[in-house]
Amino acid sequence: MASQLEVRDLTVRAGTNVLLDSISCSVRAGELVAVVGRSGSGKTMLTKAITGLLPSGLQATGQILLDGLRLDTLGERQMDAVRGRKIGMLFQQPKRVMNPRMTVRAHLLEAMGATGFRKPKNAEKRIESLLQEVGLSPAAEIARMRPDQLSGGMAQRVMLAIALAADPAYILADEPTSSLDSILKAEILELLRRRQLERGLGILLITHDIASIQHIADRVIVLSDGAIVDQCPTSAMFSAPRHEKTRELLSATASVTREPHEITTHGVLRAEAVGKNYTRRAKGAAALNPTSMSLYAGEVLGVVGRSGSGKSTFARLLAGLERPTHGEITGQTERAKSTGVQIIPQEPFGSFDPALDLRTSLMAAVHRLPESEAAELIERAVARVGLPIRLLDRLPAQCSGGQLQRMAIARALLVQPDVLICDESTSALDSVAQRHILDLLLQLRERMGISLVVISHDMDVIRYVSDRVAVFYAGSLVELKPLAEFLAAPEHPHSEQLVRALDKEFGHSDFALDKAPAV
Repeated sequence: MASQLEVRDLTVRAGTNVLLDSISCSVRAGELVAVVGRSGSGKTMLTKAITGLLPSGLQATGQILLDGLRLDTLGERQMDAVRGRKIGMLFQQPKRVMNPRMTVRAHLLEAMGATGFRKPKNAEKRIESLLQEVGLSPAAEIARMRPDQLSGGMAQRVMLAIALAADPAYILADEPTSSLDSILKAEILELLRRRQLERGLGILLITHDIASIQHIADRVIVLSDGAIVDQCPTSAMFSAPRHEKTRELLSATASVTREPHEITTHGVLRAEAVGKNYTRRAKGAAALNPTSMSLYAGEVLGVVGRSGSGKSTFARLLAGLERPTHGEITGQTERAKSTGVQIIPQEPFGSFDPALDLRTSLMAAVHRLPESEAAELIERAVARVGLPIRLLDRLPAQCSGGQLQRMAIARALLVQPDVLICDESTSALDSVAQRHILDLLLQLRERMGISLVVISHDMDVIRYVSDRVAVFYAGSLVELKPLAEFLAAPEHPHSEQLVRALDKEFGHSDFALDKAPAV
């Protein structure tokens, strides 16, 4: 019988609340199966159940089998022999998973412990081979690095090397590309698919990015509210989606380019030769080289670039959260004020005090106003972003990611800003929630006349919202032009890469690899 990882009638409960409802699915050796769905649909919960890592307090029933072996009946010590050796894990944010005090070499040695590669001479060859297999060189130099010395793409490649170290038959990949830019995302997915085909691995890929799986997944499982609502070959899902939830997800990822907004000549912010250097006495490479540009009233400026390109540093300078090493930023409105620029953070859960209800958190932004006036202002802002007023009495942990992101926007609106800076504000959201947030921002631009700076590594987000596009590379602004011109004729080599990666994501190139052979 062919090797298979199978889940049968898996149900997970938290008291009377059903988190996973009678889940039945399988992954065969040599097959890549994608699990998609909105945030909170149960995707990550499924991987935790398979690996026996469900949080305490949850009750699970059903069966989980690996080549006929009941994993759900094994004790913790027996599961330790399964994790890594038979089932590898690829995590969403590898730097948070890896020990910051251990080198890459130490992580790989630890991962190889289950396979008997204990002698240093054998281990060193194996480490070098693994790092080269995932496209990292020079291997000896990278093996000596710690996690904080790795870029996002390098860290994800190292995590893949760790997952492959014990030569597992299956890999569970939980959102492995959600924090990567378009170029790195395409590279990691292509690498994952190649390793899967060459090694004959079975891979369960958890993702909310449906567009990226079209040419690499053999089958797709669609989860909604803890239940499987659709399960079919990938080609069938994209050509003739059967379920309403599947159609909703696909609709939210459809490529859309809006009509360009007419850019006025009325500026709201001006950056003049602004730069930032974090090293002592401004020696060494700068985080941001001297940059000059104007932001105009009602404009949406899309800012894109690879990790470490300087785009977030530029955002913090615009928002006044950092002081420039040289140059200056000036407000060009009549009512320029300290609160005129507000920033919406990437992770909404980290931007609210977990011990305070949301009403108290929002009240801090308008605490100088009379209580009744502040309360009315808060409720008006919450209604403006499409949220029910009752959410104000909840703690952050009692809200979804999409709800908290809208609440962060509402808080920013309380001080009536001229400019909203969205720094990767939708990267952690599923495609439907992401499109809702982007539409909300565009509506606020139309109704309130605010300017938006949208920083994203997702080129489809940039294409959907931008009037102009600014490309940062290696700490410098290398291109700035209207969206249509940028997409039609990018000038800088990195800009060309970004546009090509956008085409690849939607199937206009040779990104598709050969499908795995039938098993």
